[in-house]
Amino acid sequence: MPVPLQQTDPRQLGAYRLSHRLSHGAEGVVYLAHDRDGQPVSVAMLSEGAAADPAARDRFAAAVTQGTGVGTAPRVLAANTTNPAASWVAVPHAPGRAGAEAFLAPVAVGAGEHDPGAPDYAPHWATRSTPAAARWSGAVGRDAASAAESTSDRRVVLGLLLVLLLFVALLILLYLWLTGLSAQAGGADGKPFPSGGSPSPTEPSTSPRPTHEPWVSPDPRGTGQPTDEPSPTSDVPTVDVEDEDSPGLPPDPRGWG
Repeated sequence: MPVPLQQTDPRQLGAYRLSHRLSHGAEGVVYLAHDRDGQPVSVAMLSEGAAADPAARDRFAAAVTQGTGVGTAPRVLAANTTNPAASWVAVPHAPGRAGAEAFLAPVAVGAGEHDPGAPDYAPHWATRSTPAAARWSGAVGRDAASAAESTSDRRVVLGLLLVLLLFVALLILLYLWLTGLSAQAGGADGKPFPSGGSPSPTEPSTSPRPTHEPWVSPDPRGTGQPTDEPSPTSDVPTVDVEDEDSPGLPPDPRGWG
């Protein structure tokens, strides 16, 4: 009766997807599988102990390729007898007919050849009945776990990198904004006067203005030093001129005469 697969059972052998266990023993395990078209297939796989024994592998290969030790050998669909980690054979599955388990019977040492009165014995690998693929199945599981951890680590690293890039972009935008503000402020403070213009009327004129200082005459004695003597023209007397005193003079046009 088919039973669910165990954790140590492989899920795929060649082109066949395993779904259930049909039987198991010291020599190996028989699985119910399906091909790509969904057709049921019986797959027999050597146990870990039998796959580790070269003599047991040779007997399995002889049974598969030559039918040695098999009474009525079923038709072989596919097989792998050269890989110690996974030696298996696949045949069509039909209820009530011999399946792939027929190739496991000759694997035991001296199977069917001992004397009727002689004691039976089990091979040294009989206690290692788990599938040979259990070793690499565990390795695959560990590799998958490692791959999952590594994927998680990569996601964390990528997230941190994205955050860092966003922070750098914000810093660049802030720098450009501050630079623009500084340029605008500098242009407003140092704006020149337009060409041809004049200063604002409120600004004081810088043109020179005459100053009223007393006239200083040079020293007549030739010393070159100025003196405080009054100007010669400052005390010249003025005389009123009457019209009769200057009959020949023309009248003053300014009306001062």
